[in-house]
Formats: sequence, structure tokens, C-alpha cells
Amino acid sequence: MVDENLTDEQQADLIRQWFRENGFFILGGLGLGLALLLGWDQWQSGKIRTAEEASGIYEELVGKVRANDRASAEVLLGELLADYGGSPYIDQARFRLAKLSLDRNDFESAAAQFESVIAESGSVQVLAIARIRLARARMQQGRNEEALAALDRIDTGTAFYAQANDVRGDVYVAMNRRDEALAAYEAALSDSRQPPSVDRAWVQIKRDALGTGESVTMPETVPDASVSADPAVPDG
Repeated sequence: MVDENLTDEQQADLIRQWFRENGFFILGGLGLGLALLLGWDQWQSGKIRTAEEASGIYEELVGKVRANDRASAEVLLGELLADYGGSPYIDQARFRLAKLSLDRNDFESAAAQFESVIAESGSVQVLAIARIRLARARMQQGRNEEALAALDRIDTGTAFYAQANDVRGDVYVAMNRRDEALAAYEAALSDSRQPPSVDRAWVQIKRDALGTGESVTMPETVPDASVSADPAVPDG
């Protein structure tokens, strides 16, 4: 603080001396602040540009999948993996390619895509969806123990656990383990989380058929194989 008893000239001399001694640090701090601000802006712009590029490749991949051009879609997935590691579009691209394989009854190729999602995704919801779909693909192959193993690894806290129990019931039916299938369907129906991740009416039909001793016909295709733009939205 400047001494109020000093003359104006003396006060001005003290201020000039303070700036001579500290001006370098002030200017350096301002320069550093501006550099950090510009660097942050460039980093943000780079992130936006990268996301836009990944989005463009993904949209092109979707077009190839719709055209039933798996080879080109796989090339585009390779570009995403090589240049945009960690992008959420990678999980979505794998789901799209898995759907294309399922449409061709190529359950092994579909399972490979689901397993890659499971190995690489950090989202609990995406992991649950991938494991449910892997279980359905393995069930279609008659590899029921592997299907159950995939379902057993799903987090019980996820909103998709009711769907996991529904699929578990289907697997047990395929294995002719009716009591366990009945328990699985009942667990799916009793899950109170909203919104439900299963078609309760369909699960109830399967549960009732088991309870009366009727045969339960499992679907010939994988009912939850369709993929939306948002992997957190259940399908079937």
C-alpha cells in the first residue's frame, strides 16, 4: 500500500520502481494466461473436429450396412479403430455390423463383434446390451453354456437386467431346464425398474406356457438384434 504521507511525485516513483521490479512477472503471467486460453480453444476445436470426422465415417458405414455391403463397412470400421480410438461410434459401428451378420445367420461373426464391444467398451449399459445379444447369438448356435456365462456377467444393477433374465429363460428352455426357465421369466416379470427393458406380455406368455406344461417355441431369429443410433435403447 502506498504511504498517504508521501507526495504525489514520491508515490509515482514508488509505483514506477515496483513495476520495474515486477513488470516482467506480470507480463509473463499475462502471456502464459493467453497461451493457455488459446491452447484450450484449439484443443476444444480439435475435439469437435475429430468428433465430426468420426461421425461422418460412421454415417458412411451405416449407409454401407443398409446396402448390405459388409466388406466396405468393415473397412470403415477399421478407419474408426485406427484414427478415432475411444470414440463411441466404434461400439455403434460394431453393433451395426453384428446386425448385418445376424441377418445372414452368420452368428459367429456377430458374436465376434459383440465380444469386441465387451472387451473395449467402458459403458455399463453398452456392456449389458452386448452381453445380452452375445447370449442370443450363442443360443442360436446351440452353445447354451456360453450364453449363460455371458448373461452371468451382466451387472445386476443395470436397467437391462430384466431383459437378461428373459433371455436366460429362453436359454434354459432350449436346454430343457423348465424349472430354471420359469424362475428366470418370473424374475424378469418382477423387475420393477421403469421403463421395463422387456415385452412383459410376451414374457408372461412364455412363463404361463411353462407353468401349464405347454411347449414354448423360441423365435428363429434374434429378437433384440436390431440396433438404434443409441445403444442404450433396448431393442425387443
